Amino acid sequence: MERRLTTILAADLVGYSRLMAADEEGVIARLRAARAEVVDPALAEAGGRIVKTMGDGLLIEFTSPVAAVRMALLVQRAMAVRETGPEDERLRFRIGVNLGDIVIDGDDILGDGVNVAARLESLAPAGGLCISRAVHDQVRGKLDAVLTPLGPQAVKNLPEPVEVWRVEVEGVAVTGKVAAGMRPSIAVLPFDNMSRDPDQDFLADGIVEDVITELSRFRDLTVIARNSSFSFRGTATDVRKIASELGVRYVVEGSVRRAGDRLRLTAQLIDAADGGHVWADRWDRTMADLFDLQDELTRAIVTAVAPEISAHERTLARQKPTDSLTAWELTQRAHAEYLSYTPASIEAAKALARRAIEADPGNVPAHTLLARVHATDAFSGRSQDAAASLRLAHDAASRAIDLDSRSEAAFGAMGFVLAAEGRMHEALEALERARSLNPNNADVIQLGAYVRLQPAIAEPRRALEDARLALRLSPADPFAWARRTLAGEALLQLGEYEAALAELEPARTAPNADWKPCIVAMVAALAAGRNSLAEDMLAEARGRRSDLTLAIVRRAQPWLFTLPALVPHAARLVELGLPQE
Repeated sequence: MERRLTTILAADLVGYSRLMAADEEGVIARLRAARAEVVDPALAEAGGRIVKTMGDGLLIEFTSPVAAVRMALLVQRAMAVRETGPEDERLRFRIGVNLGDIVIDGDDILGDGVNVAARLESLAPAGGLCISRAVHDQVRGKLDAVLTPLGPQAVKNLPEPVEVWRVEVEGVAVTGKVAAGMRPSIAVLPFDNMSRDPDQDFLADGIVEDVITELSRFRDLTVIARNSSFSFRGTATDVRKIASELGVRYVVEGSVRRAGDRLRLTAQLIDAADGGHVWADRWDRTMADLFDLQDELTRAIVTAVAPEISAHERTLARQKPTDSLTAWELTQRAHAEYLSYTPASIEAAKALARRAIEADPGNVPAHTLLARVHATDAFSGRSQDAAASLRLAHDAASRAIDLDSRSEAAFGAMGFVLAAEGRMHEALEALERARSLNPNNADVIQLGAYVRLQPAIAEPRRALEDARLALRLSPADPFAWARRTLAGEALLQLGEYEAALAELEPARTAPNADWKPCIVAMVAALAAGRNSLAEDMLAEARGRRSDLTLAIVRRAQPWLFTLPALVPHAARLVELGLPQE
């Protein structure tokens, strides 16, 4: 069976059946004229071969991705000039271009390479075109058109999402379906070696390569490959121009300077839309162990950049009116509401996540967030039907995993749902899978800390390590209070009562904290013999949730009622004024 690598272009006439029903003879005549006057001349110039024609489409093979995309642009621009009648009567094509492996079957071509091209065509707006990552990497910088990253797109009958770029065509409106895929895209440029020794290039390059690899683990980011980023080494090109050529929103750049056994690394995250700095930092270290140093600096950059992008995306989404938001922006707005963690904001997050999914059913972050919101409803005791909320949560998490089996956030959401269902060992298994996919995701590590505190697992020392690691990975996270609460709970389980109170102080005073750190602090205060502080903590907890009861506390923190050293103190909750039900 003969195979080869080739470029495949799939084109389809938009609304073919509707057009034919309205004016069959007229459409056929206009389509023939467009073929003869636009498509065929462009095809001959580009050197393409028509593999097959359908009534409403074409499958064309090219030896060059650049030739294929240039031909597609030429056709789409010419058709936009040619078709100026009423909108619903215009002949407009959707085009998808892929570079992939195919199987030769006589004059026909088959295989995933063709299937991907067809899926890309279905994602393109009317009059526009979409390309795969393989094509993007070949045509970048060689077209007079902007390439907009749409991120990984779940497509029918393909097991993994496809990385998609839209090639912008003047005058072509972006449909809601295409806008749905917009997500942060980032390029990490080669760091400048500020030392006099050119041999130090290897250190700078090693750090950048590791940063690219680790950022690629975050499935919500589209990260440009090393070869594309490194093509700008040594250039003085403006970062906004580089971002435009690479088709990214964010750029990381930095420098490495060595003097003796001292090393200084600087890095900054730039929003290419306006050239503004989103974040910048520097690190001074010794060269005692080069590989450990490289690992440390890589983690420092990655765990600063990913949360900063997320926070910046949420800020941008909140600045726009909700009726103009894309599905990605709706998801960011939903996430911002979830982080506020009030009953009203949880409901708002749920509604926004549903809208995001309606706009883009393949939106994995929206499905994972919806899973967590429904599980939170059940977990908090606010749901009118906890079992129904958990079913909805489980369905959403399962859908996220089906859409992207390499998403650590999807497995993290499933871990959270399983924990809310009381299936702690299964929850831990899902969370360990998530952690293997991305060891730098602070949310996943936080959830692992929670599960390890539960009686079925009972690993408080490991939970303390995970809670503190999550804090180090994302110290400015809006859920930092929850991580400090978990650390306080672990210290309480370990019998370190004063240390627990110290950890819980900043947790319970956080503006978006709920009642849990106050209740844990109350039990720690009772265990430490500080009864008046315990009374204050209970009053504070009830101030944060007026309908708080012993049943709610027992459901959320069952270990308070199972550890022999804590049972007598937890039993005093009712004595000090907490209602039973």
